[in-house]
Amino acid sequence: MAGILEGQIVVVTGSGRGLGRAYALAMAAEGAKVVVNDRDREPAEAVAAEIAAAGGSATVCAEAVGTREAARELVATAVDQFGGIDVMITNAGADRRGPLLDLDDDDWEFTIRTHVFGSIMSSVEAAKVMRDQGRGGAIINVTSDAFYVGLATLAPYCVSKGGTYALMLVLAAELSPLGISVNAIAPPATRTEPMMAYAESLGAMGLTDAQLAEFRAAILEPEEVAPLAVYLASAEGRKLSGMVLGVTADGPSVLRGPSQGAPEPELEAALRRSFT
Repeated sequence: MAGILEGQIVVVTGSGRGLGRAYALAMAAEGAKVVVNDRDREPAEAVAAEIAAAGGSATVCAEAVGTREAARELVATAVDQFGGIDVMITNAGADRRGPLLDLDDDDWEFTIRTHVFGSIMSSVEAAKVMRDQGRGGAIINVTSDAFYVGLATLAPYCVSKGGTYALMLVLAAELSPLGISVNAIAPPATRTEPMMAYAESLGAMGLTDAQLAEFRAAILEPEEVAPLAVYLASAEGRKLSGMVLGVTADGPSVLRGPSQGAPEPELEAALRRSFT
């Protein structure tokens, strides 16, 4: 997949750490110019410096996603610094957890605003520019299978990821005719600060030591998930729209929501060939 994003302009929200950082680095390694976004400037600048040290191009937009103004600033940064936008990855998330009956309004509002409103505003503002550019583009919304599995103590997260999934389907229906592909990534348990904190909490929820060990052994590294984003940003990946990609023990997979049925075997086979 070397160089398959040469010259593409990519915005990755929440890319100062964790999965977002891995997406940004992977995009840059394939030749993309990257806008690194994080609400904290210091980690965003560290990622941009890492990209520059490797010979890539990156700039920083330190905005907390979730408002129209922040989304416009994100997109304006890409346009002003690099001349446009080709790919928007809405990865930014929020970590508010606890027993459902103990959550307060701010826990819900903060989480939903970051995940759902952040994805809505960033996707819509990016799509407006992509439409006007006339060269298409790709929007990648980061969701999770948590919305139809349901995880105790993660109610705001699960609800938010359900909203992100539904958003992706609607965006795909409306934007595909404009040449803008819209797909989602549903990462499995991945080694990020929120996930490791959640793993530490499972013992108190009744899991045995053996179950905890099994869960931890299945956790992937962010770098193992990042190729999915690269694929969806590529010319080949843009042929898809309205799909959810994930990673299983057998490799990359096409996932579906509960109402969509099983994925087409031919599509899954093509995806896996792309990673061999």
